[in-house]
Amino acid sequence: MTAGPLYCTILARNYLAKALALGDSVHRHHPGSRLVVLLIDALDDDQLPDAPEVAGVTLVSTKALGIPDRDVLALAAGYDLVEFATSVKPLLLRELLRESEQVVYLDPDTYVVAPMVELPPALASSDGGILLTPHFQEPVPAGEFLSEGHLLTVGVHNLGFCAVDRRAGEFLDWWWSHLEGECLHEPLSGLFVDQKWVDLGSTLFRAATFRHYGYNVGVGNLFERPIAKDVDGYVVASNGDRLRLYHFHAFDASRPDELTTRANESTAHLLEENPALDELCKEYADMVLDFEAALGELAGYPYWTDTTGRRIARQMRRVHRQQRAAGLQPPSPFVPAEAEAYEAWRKSSRKQVLRGLVGDAAKSVRVTLPDEYERLKTRFPGVASKFTGRFVDRGGMWG
Repeated sequence: MTAGPLYCTILARNYLAKALALGDSVHRHHPGSRLVVLLIDALDDDQLPDAPEVAGVTLVSTKALGIPDRDVLALAAGYDLVEFATSVKPLLLRELLRESEQVVYLDPDTYVVAPMVELPPALASSDGGILLTPHFQEPVPAGEFLSEGHLLTVGVHNLGFCAVDRRAGEFLDWWWSHLEGECLHEPLSGLFVDQKWVDLGSTLFRAATFRHYGYNVGVGNLFERPIAKDVDGYVVASNGDRLRLYHFHAFDASRPDELTTRANESTAHLLEENPALDELCKEYADMVLDFEAALGELAGYPYWTDTTGRRIARQMRRVHRQQRAAGLQPPSPFVPAEAEAYEAWRKSSRKQVLRGLVGDAAKSVRVTLPDEYERLKTRFPGVASKFTGRFVDRGGMWG
């Protein structure tokens, strides 16, 4: 049992330097605490990479998830890297709650700036033992980096942070029941990996919104949370809340003059106009670069390709996932002993892949050309009914 919250993060080894920087920041501001770093591309502990020792940081393999290796490989086969990493979040939280009363998930590219003293009591006083941070807490002015409409695509809450205690067990089981097969980045189906599900789960399981302005601050909400610095450290200038946790979303440590690489235009002006934020970015970049140098070159993500080195197409991952959901056991693309069986399965699945592509195209037509689709349905009702029955699943989601 740990005295305070147990912290955790999930990543592939390409993000390990950022996770070590996070771990250093956690320990610096919370001496004696632990950060569990789950490497999704390490099936066993002997596959964990050599890494510099950081106080309080423990690297773990997917053994920590409490599910069979076969199920881990099935997730890796059915999902891309981001989908896989976000899908296992409830599993890790559930397992870590066995040893700690409170568990806090932090994205590997977050960075603790000051002791998070408000966090344990806020979680303890929540109704359902679930604490979430929204992307925004105020209406968004026109022309900002992210719009309110963007949240209709990615979800209200930023799941770069969430905290749970043992009352959240039912929520974690429910969350996993969806993420096991539906943790998808698929905007036309209304899905954005784990986040959109939590919009629903937050209501069903009485999650609390953590309204402190100093948590999960990032490029998307700087309009309401400008960063300044005083004698006590970093502060949110708009309301005086202390900055606790900054989220370096899509930040490239080799380009610390840009706040994010995901913008359509340069974000350098945001740092030029804010010396405190510029200082924080340089501090973080220096630490990440130091860890990158200490780690050296790391192996690439092993689950992009099968055992022959062939890239696994997204549509092939979909078929693998769908067959698993139907109760079948398709061969693994990652087990050498099953390479021949997987190749035969891959060839036999081409029709199902084509069907998925047609379904995607039809979904796009229905969304982007609704009037034309309705006219087609009116003119050829039998064809439309047959087509819909074939390409729309029981849950109403296409593909």
